[in-house]
Amino acid sequence: MKKRFMMLSFIAVLSLASFAVADDIALTLIPLSGDISGPAGSTIGWGYTITNNTALWIQTEAVSSDPFLNGTPSVIFDFPAVAPGSFVTQDFSLVVTGLCSFPPCGLYSLTWDTTAPVGFVNSGTFIVSSDFYSCDPSDPTCFDLGPAPDASAAYSATVTGSTVPEPTSLLLILSGVGAVGRRSKRA
Repeated sequence: MKKRFMMLSFIAVLSLASFAVADDIALTLIPLSGDISGPAGSTIGWGYTITNNTALWIQTEAVSSDPFLNGTPSVIFDFPAVAPGSFVTQDFSLVVTGLCSFPPCGLYSLTWDTTAPVGFVNSGTFIVSSDFYSCDPSDPTCFDLGPAPDASAAYSATVTGSTVPEPTSLLLILSGVGAVGRRSKRA
């Protein structure tokens, strides 16, 4: 009787796994457009929402992206487990917030090189890979049912004009202000 129950349980889990593959696991970037920007030398990044529309738990296992140029990318993803029919979301943040206790938080960050040219764009796709689990992956009685379908989202990052003048530009501005000040005193 016990063997029969175990066999039926195993078949039920496998059936759920096959139904789950037909359902959806989605990665949505924050901002929704996936487009971010910042001046050379700055750190920018993406938050995420992972939606699990399957009948099984998923445990995120890996995140990857297309190559980045003129900057240094960093994976800041916290690899959450996501319950069936639910979602997990995390904004990008470099400071402590209500949702970000241990910054940096989000999916990826990108620190532009100080020499990155204004208008330069990195674009590509983020891919999050997961495994299906029979229950909450933090439960030691759960077992890994194998790979879930990958979730992906397109991104772009653009170098904007600098908001802080370069030292030589600042020196020229101050020289000009000084010259105007001297002329004003003479007049």
